[in-house]
Amino acid sequence: MKRVLLTGLLVLAVALGVGGGYFAGDYLDRPLPSASGDASPLGNPPTPSPSEPSLPVKTPIASNVPPLETGLDYVRHLFTVTPKGQPSVQLSLKTPEGWTISRNPKEPGEVKYLDRLKERGVRVEAVEPLALTPAAAQQKLIVGLRQSQPPENDLKILSRTTEEIEGEDGGPRTVATLIYTYIPIQTLRYVVVRWIALPGDERAAVEMSITGLPQDADGLAEVLREATTTVHPTG
Repeated sequence: MKRVLLTGLLVLAVALGVGGGYFAGDYLDRPLPSASGDASPLGNPPTPSPSEPSLPVKTPIASNVPPLETGLDYVRHLFTVTPKGQPSVQLSLKTPEGWTISRNPKEPGEVKYLDRLKERGVRVEAVEPLALTPAAAQQKLIVGLRQSQPPENDLKILSRTTEEIEGEDGGPRTVATLIYTYIPIQTLRYVVVRWIALPGDERAAVEMSITGLPQDADGLAEVLREATTTVHPTG
């Protein structure tokens, strides 16, 4: 029953944001561009048409936010999400100690765990399931990024990998990971996206996106590793 709930019902999107007011608005709270488009090899960003001249590449404004620490203590959370038109599902996930839950009554399919300053947080959202392997889902997002991000946002793909990670239950989890940077407004954002296939299923059942600043890379990697190994449905 657990496997049906996760692989057949929902994908989890986990976003960790850094910077003043990052969770204040819907646009900033959802930093990932559209992943629409067919999978194809990596290429250059689309060339603007003559009627739409490209703008100069943005110069990012430096952030004085201290880097996210490593060696954090983590606690397990149990929470329920209700995807639109679907039954409620209880989930389990570990996040850094001291981060508290925040819910929007208008968004029953998601929860957020925020630090005390509300500068950083984890967003968990129930959305439509993927029928792709982690590697195929990764490639599809790359295509979508290339199509949706204008040249002035200075999109850079830093890394794309696939590997097998052991979950806390001892079972193998096939994962694909994409790391990129871009400048959505004024600050350079560092984004890690991971797709996870749970044991016994080749399809990506979980999608996580963790977003911060370039200096947060080590801390983001730790939060991602903890979330990857601990997320699962309960009940």
